Amino acid sequence: MGDDPGRHIDPFAASNHLPWAEAPDPVRQWVEDRTDSAIVGARDLVGGFSPGPCAVLSLADGRSVFVKAVGGDLNPNAPEMHRREARVVAELPRSSRWPELLGFYDDGDWVALVYEVVAGTMPGHPWTESALEQVLEGLASLHEALTPCPVAGLETISAQFRWAFFGWHALAGMATPPASLDEWTRRNLDRLAESEAVGAAAVDEGDTLVHGDIRSDNLLLTESSLVVVDWPHAAKGVAVFDVLAWAASVTLEGGPEPEDLLGRYRLMDGLDEDATTAVIAALAGFFTYHGTLPVLPGLPTLRAFQEAQGAVARLWLRQRTGWR
Repeated sequence: MGDDPGRHIDPFAASNHLPWAEAPDPVRQWVEDRTDSAIVGARDLVGGFSPGPCAVLSLADGRSVFVKAVGGDLNPNAPEMHRREARVVAELPRSSRWPELLGFYDDGDWVALVYEVVAGTMPGHPWTESALEQVLEGLASLHEALTPCPVAGLETISAQFRWAFFGWHALAGMATPPASLDEWTRRNLDRLAESEAVGAAAVDEGDTLVHGDIRSDNLLLTESSLVVVDWPHAAKGVAVFDVLAWAASVTLEGGPEPEDLLGRYRLMDGLDEDATTAVIAALAGFFTYHGTLPVLPGLPTLRAFQEAQGAVARLWLRQRTGWR
């Protein structure tokens, strides 16, 4: 991958969860009531961008459970994401491909989910060939299992991500685009905005439930399979969307270039080459635009990670389009 300082990064190194010990007493009591056992130990986890507690709890009866919780004081949007995740996973069929939801707490401010513990590990970085193959095959199997979409009334990808697929339009409409934009991007803003609109529509041409936020910290590798966690962004559309949205982060983590990764995914029937390029444009616009925005409360690492993914996605897009 060379010596590009924007590569081989750990985007989650600075993630900052509230420790479980600082979770509100009602949330802690609910876990004990829901599991019918006292909490005797907690192992706080790192990774991801949620500011709330994220921990494996040891119970007095010898069991362990995984708990994630958040309140509006930490980030005003995060509780609704937890609520949506609970609605989605409650309707998923039982499967070893995702953890089982054991309980859901919502007091109007704090929201918590308790899951079974998965005996797996996140992929290491830089990526190894065996880990990539396990994830790519695991994603393909996951997508096959979730086609047709098993959640009734689930939003399409374009509806779920309507807040995301307007990055190039926003940048093109600025009197003075951000100084961080490179010359190629500045020259092609109008063309990028046109392609973005095509991509935003193309992602709905499918009936697969996609995860919508595939990243290393949402993947657990077991001895024989892949388990995917954190489902608040799930939507219905083309299966390959998950791989397209994941590809830039793989490159940043020392893995292959996005085009190489895409060529190894076996469920490519949903999009032709032009539509695929348009979806990449929409994703590049999301990463690029959001990477220029102010840091969000409780999410100090998110903007830098989006900016880095945007740089990779723009290079990928430039190579696919051949635009000057």
